[in-house]
Formats: sequence, structure tokens, C-alpha cells
Amino acid sequence: MLALLASLAIVGSGMGAIASIALTVRGQKGALGRLLAEARSLERDRVFLVHMTGMAPSASPISFARLRRTPQRAVRRIKERSTQSQRAAA
Repeated sequence: MLALLASLAIVGSGMGAIASIALTVRGQKGALGRLLAEARSLERDRVFLVHMTGMAPSASPISFARLRRTPQRAVRRIKERSTQSQRAAA
């Protein structure tokens, strides 16, 4: 008899859990729809990006020879300062 009551309690709590899950899903139906739509949109974006990057021509090794050279500034030499002025200040 005790085993029958325990199994009925377990079945009852399982049915209650299933009912609460169903009510939660039903209440959040709009949010779930938006979430699924966003997932589909992201999948389409991924497919598009793979298509765009997969069709790009490969870079030839010669293209590295045409790199732009950075302009070089003319460096002027500064006259060495005399140590006399530093000694006079001390």
C-alpha cells in the first residue's frame, strides 16, 4: 500500500512538472517565436558570409611585391650642445 501511494505521488509530481512546462512555453510563445526567427536570420547571414568569402580569388604571391612603401622623413642632425652652458648653470 505504501509503495502504491509513493508511486502515485511521484506520478502526480511528474504530471505537475509537465503541466508547468507546458504553461511556461505557452506563455512565452511570442518570445520563442522571435528567438527562432533570429536563429534563422543568423543562419542565413552565416551562409551568405561563407558564400562571399568562399568565392574570393586567392591572392597571388606577386601582390606582396607591390606593397606601398612608407614615406621616409628626412632626419636632421642636431648640433651637439656644448657642455659649457650646463657647467655654468651648475
